[in-house]
Amino acid sequence: MGQTTTEFDRVNFVDDSSGNEQTDLLSLADLCGRTDYSALCLYAAATYGHAYPSPPDATALLSMHLDMAADHTRTAKAVAEELLSKGDGSTREQGAIKVCKSQFGGAIGDMDTVRKAVKGGDAGTANSYLSGIITYYSTCDDSFTEIPLPNPFAKQDDSLSKMISNALALVPIALS
Repeated sequence: MGQTTTEFDRVNFVDDSSGNEQTDLLSLADLCGRTDYSALCLYAAATYGHAYPSPPDATALLSMHLDMAADHTRTAKAVAEELLSKGDGSTREQGAIKVCKSQFGGAIGDMDTVRKAVKGGDAGTANSYLSGIITYYSTCDDSFTEIPLPNPFAKQDDSLSKMISNALALVPIALS
């Protein structure tokens, strides 16, 4: 039995040699297959796709990943603020939480820079800032490794890094 393809499953792909749309459109599943975490990519499209024209193109899918990462990063930052306001834990643990809160704030700000770079067609800046965002999450992890105490943000940092990894994979497709 053949699979039915919906309009949402079709993604425009631009041939970078001529700038013309190819007659064969890349499906959403094929596009997500070009990322490291295809299931996460499909989840981003299902969760954030309503805010974008259908069918989404690679740029829209990249934006969906940034939306998802920004939302989850804001949540992680809010949790850090809440933990800090309680004042529980050792001075070192509070210091590590402060590092994470700062890193989450930096990541959110840099996502705006990525959006501007993509809009301007600047793949180099987009890639550089996306790589930096992954470093923010790693720095949060490192702050707890140095104590050593369990990191309350470890799962979020891992998920967020995967979202940004997918965004990195989509940049050359979106800006080709």
